[in-house]
Amino acid sequence: MSQTTPQVIASFRSYIWNSLDNGLYATALFTAERLHAYDPKGADSVHLYALCLWRDGQFQQAEALTKNWLRHVGCAYIYAQCCLKLGGGRENLGINALEGCKRLWSSNTSWNQSSDTERKVMPDAPSIYCVIGLLWQSLGDVKKATEAFVQSIKGNPFNWEAFKALCDTGVNLRVNNIFKQSPEMLEALKLPISQSEGHVRPKNTAENQSNHTSSDPFAASSRDRSDLAYNNHPSFLNRLNEGMTGSASNVAQMETPTAQSANSSTHDLLGGSNGVPDKPPPVRKTRTAAADIGSRKLTSRNLKDETKRSNSSAEPSVPAAPARRSTRLNTLKFASKLSGERETRLASKERDREAKKRAVSTRNRSGQLAAEAKEREKDRGSSEDINVRQNSLSNPCREVRATTVQATLASLSQHKRKAPSELSLTQVSKKQMSDAASRTQSTVSTTKPQIDTKKEEAQHYLLDMYKKFGNAYFNLVHFRCQEAVQALSSLPTSQRETPWVMCQVAKAQYEMANYVESEKIFLKVRAIDPVRTKDMEVFSTVLWHQRKEVELSFLAHELIDLDRLAPEAWCALGNCFSLQREHDQALKCFKKATQIDPKLAYAFTLQGHEHISNEEYDKALVSYRGAISVDSRHYNAWYGLGKVYEKMGKYDIAEKHFRTAAKINPTNAVLVCCIGMVLEKMKDHSGALVQYTNACKISPKSAMSRFKKARTLMTLGNFNGALDELQVLKDLVPDEANVHFLLGRVYKTLRNKPDAIKHLTIALNLDPKAGHLIKEVIENLDDDEEDAYLAEDSDVYRLLDGDH
Repeated sequence: MSQTTPQVIASFRSYIWNSLDNGLYATALFTAERLHAYDPKGADSVHLYALCLWRDGQFQQAEALTKNWLRHVGCAYIYAQCCLKLGGGRENLGINALEGCKRLWSSNTSWNQSSDTERKVMPDAPSIYCVIGLLWQSLGDVKKATEAFVQSIKGNPFNWEAFKALCDTGVNLRVNNIFKQSPEMLEALKLPISQSEGHVRPKNTAENQSNHTSSDPFAASSRDRSDLAYNNHPSFLNRLNEGMTGSASNVAQMETPTAQSANSSTHDLLGGSNGVPDKPPPVRKTRTAAADIGSRKLTSRNLKDETKRSNSSAEPSVPAAPARRSTRLNTLKFASKLSGERETRLASKERDREAKKRAVSTRNRSGQLAAEAKEREKDRGSSEDINVRQNSLSNPCREVRATTVQATLASLSQHKRKAPSELSLTQVSKKQMSDAASRTQSTVSTTKPQIDTKKEEAQHYLLDMYKKFGNAYFNLVHFRCQEAVQALSSLPTSQRETPWVMCQVAKAQYEMANYVESEKIFLKVRAIDPVRTKDMEVFSTVLWHQRKEVELSFLAHELIDLDRLAPEAWCALGNCFSLQREHDQALKCFKKATQIDPKLAYAFTLQGHEHISNEEYDKALVSYRGAISVDSRHYNAWYGLGKVYEKMGKYDIAEKHFRTAAKINPTNAVLVCCIGMVLEKMKDHSGALVQYTNACKISPKSAMSRFKKARTLMTLGNFNGALDELQVLKDLVPDEANVHFLLGRVYKTLRNKPDAIKHLTIALNLDPKAGHLIKEVIENLDDDEEDAYLAEDSDVYRLLDGDH
């Protein structure tokens, strides 16, 4: 086939999308290759072929295919994703590709337009901004990454990947302001006009208005004060007839509205126009009759002559004949102008019949109004009605106008007895016209577009749920673990029992050192999702802290059997070897984890801990720095760097790294204690006491914090303060030998020999290995010399200061 045809291309694309939707990637890839061979110059065909390669995991092939089609948004998007996946300095190329075609996607937002039956092939702006942010994050540019993530969330607040990445950068967010209704969401809730009004609007508004004539005789004239000369313009009727073939809104603008009927809607009232031209002539006024525009012509009358005729009927001194004569002359002039219209006899007869029907109904209403007036006004109104109907024999439309004016005069005569001043017909019409305009304006201002209440409820439900998830994750990232647990606990039961939510709660408990509670939750996760490997490296660390070798070994082997290519499985196996003090085997497992996933910062940190155990400080520094290069907010790596420099005797550098870790995680009492330990070794006991006091405020049940504080108070000579801390510590850890040993020393200093012997004896029973040192202190109770025993030499104390 020499030329491509759209039908063949459409068939190819249909088969490809069907295969992709059903997960048949091999079929989709084969068909996409056929399409690309058939249409090699089509950018859409290249994009679909690259998409199949991307979903099939062939990232290098997709990158090579799309790098020459970067002016196409879809191709540039896939190229950027391949650059992100492959790495190796390609991130800048992906960013440049997306920025180069920004004008094509910057205003495209289609996050709420996808459904089960509709697909958006091209990526929208929020998705592209998210990829740009991930590329900048991979390059380490936190500022530009943050800007891209913010743009992504503004366009689509339900983009969880962008929100999660934004939280991981450590910026401060107002989560409640993110998950709230945006103008785009409110616009999507609005119903179409036909649905919001609750009925179908009549196609012919003029016919509908003629069937619902208002009881107010001034309704039509007060709404339409069009100029007679304007109506007689040659193109006026043509424009009206053209408006009938247009949209309903155009018809409503061209038609002359009348008073609203009882069953008409607000939209019908607002849809009409008052018919007033932009610059009406100041002299002659008319009122256009409400009639079928498509079947007959519009007729009008000089409103000034009607006013003169009305005044002549209302005052006996003015003869009625001149008014009728002037009206007849004006009618003849107007008829002569319409003679060029070539009206047919059939149309004239039909117009006469309809006018007579309206005249009969109008006479009935005018009779009711006239009955309320006095006899003198009624006689004068009746004589005028006879004269007017005599003149209407030549023209049926004149009968309608005269009858309407007669009813008007009847009401005016009744009003004349009550009001001191007399109002003319023109003045009354102007007054009612202004009243109608004010009513219409108030209706327009108070009417609001109706919205779909069911969609609104669903939208509020999703926003509220995402707000809770967002607050929980934001607090967890900033290590406000208690607030995170509370936010997750407020979720519905069905959401709380999902593996992701339970893992977040377990990690929060782990950060708060509640290892027992964290283990219980992780066990529930294993029961719900036994094949889950994500977050299991944290579970293995929880078991490591509790020294549960059997449970940890079982978990490690189970994860390895599930997926040998899961980095979390190798981390669990490495922790198992570390607990058994096989550090070399543990290092091999952690290195395997980093090879599988170079973005797993925790694997680098665990690797550094094992190097410290082997006293390989240089290698430990390399491992910790590798973790920080992956995640600059990984506080465990900063803590590891501080530990290395502390062991190397570089206390000032160690203090710097410990403070960085404490700044990232200010709720961790261990990090604050590490700062105090470094300051204590630098002979800054007052500064160390401040840090230990802060640690006790952060975690009142932290045994290590109170132990360090008590020792510092003893060093500063505050034995009474040290005694208070040790009494609290004794209740927290009653079986700790170091606590009873320090109590014995304090009581010895305070000359309380019985209590000193008591606690020293308890310490001797709890730690027989240190018996020779404890016995030495007991033997020297009567001496004032200080003993040489240091608490940090105890094995029990070292267990309190674990590296994990």
